Amino acid sequence: MAKEGARIKIKLVSTEGPHKGKSVYVTTKNRINSKERLEMKKYCRWTKKHILHRESK
Repeated sequence: MAKEGARIKIKLVSTEGPHKGKSVYVTTKNRINSKERLEMKKYCRWTKKHILHRESK
């Protein structure tokens, strides 16, 4: 049984480029402090640039 807490695992998916939705990062966030979707600039290995990644559903 997994413990229930405030921190949850989320996936960040790329929003730009030809491989939109394929560049995936996994991170955690505190669901109590951050109600809205997380957005970060992360490195995309296909475009070789830092592009915006958003939290997926």
